[in-house]
Amino acid sequence: MELHDPISADDDARHERILERLLSAATSMTGICVGLLGAVNAFARSRNTETLADDVLALNALMFLICCYLVVWGLRTGSRRTTARLLRAVETLFLASMTLLVAIGFFVVYSVL
Repeated sequence: MELHDPISADDDARHERILERLLSAATSMTGICVGLLGAVNAFARSRNTETLADDVLALNALMFLICCYLVVWGLRTGSRRTTARLLRAVETLFLASMTLLVAIGFFVVYSVL
């Protein structure tokens, strides 16, 4: 008896394209988080204050790095089912990371102004 894979070749190609785009975006967002982390640390040192923003930005950078790891895993695996599951996980984590970045962005702008 042959096992039927419910994920078609078209879905597989689409998943691969989405993962490639998410890899590019996640690496860029990791760099942005690290850059903002440096800026927030410099700003906080100049005022002798500690902010929650640097901790959140470090966590955010880590979340984007995990996205990168999962994307590479998804691109390298031979299983269509694993790729589809990893894509769902990456999309969820990426959206959560972007939401957190927007929230911390508002916090940083508010604290600077």
